[in-house]
Amino acid sequence: MNSIFGNIDDLYLFCQIIRDGSLLSACKSLGLPASTVSRRISAMEKRLNVRLLEKRGRELVATESGKRAYEKLISSMEQLESGIEQILQDSNEVFGNLKVTMPNNFYHGFVGDVISRFLEDYPKVKLEIILSQEQQIPTTDRDLLMTFDLTGLESYIARPLFTARHGFFASQGYLEKHGEITTVEALKQADWIAVDKVWSINLYREQSLEHTISIHPKLVVNDIVAVITAVEQGIGVSSLPLRHTFGNKKLIEILPEYTRADRTAYLVYRERQHQPLALTLLVDALLKATNEINYEQTPTEKV
Repeated sequence: MNSIFGNIDDLYLFCQIIRDGSLLSACKSLGLPASTVSRRISAMEKRLNVRLLEKRGRELVATESGKRAYEKLISSMEQLESGIEQILQDSNEVFGNLKVTMPNNFYHGFVGDVISRFLEDYPKVKLEIILSQEQQIPTTDRDLLMTFDLTGLESYIARPLFTARHGFFASQGYLEKHGEITTVEALKQADWIAVDKVWSINLYREQSLEHTISIHPKLVVNDIVAVITAVEQGIGVSSLPLRHTFGNKKLIEILPEYTRADRTAYLVYRERQHQPLALTLLVDALLKATNEINYEQTPTEKV
């Protein structure tokens, strides 16, 4: 049979395998046995007389024909999903699969609690959380990215999540070994620990740009918690979000009259006329949570 009738469900299964990255992942998200999905895909390929998937090792991957089919079908499948969700939204039904990508420290800092409450409130929603510093551009209507970097995301919706103020910190041990840091030049020459490869830092005094320094990090590690640990251990100095330094007696702020530029974190997702209700509600929950957090306290203020 070459019409869409009798094939739509199986084509959806095919798209889900490609979207989830593997047969097992698709079966898990759909709640179907792997044998059932495999049998239905094989039967559909036979009906359509085209090979869409092939085995590579233990996984099924798209053939060239499969890749072309997926590119043509995925937008329509997402529209069908959105249409069904829109119908269910009329009865206040909240369901669906969402994928959220964020840095590790975001999840452990506040997002984990938001997610727990969200899943309790909406038990029919399924979430996949990816903790990664690597940029993962949203590819479907159910993808949500939390990031400081909007490079390459100009065509997406980017909603400010929070703005973090930074200060410069070292350990007492580092300062005793290398001397107090009382000038911008001394800060520049210090052993630096960085969270990324942005090695040119603007120094502001009362929101006015006064200096730009170039640093040459002794250590680069793409996780702020690991950076803080390295500073505590006396490996070097670093620029740290003030919120992560409250009450930490192992950290000493240096040149407190200076800050670097504030960094804003964003929620990034695709723009759609009919956004999945689950995504809308999750975005609202995250924004509400960050509004209750003070990111501008100084280390001397009480939490």
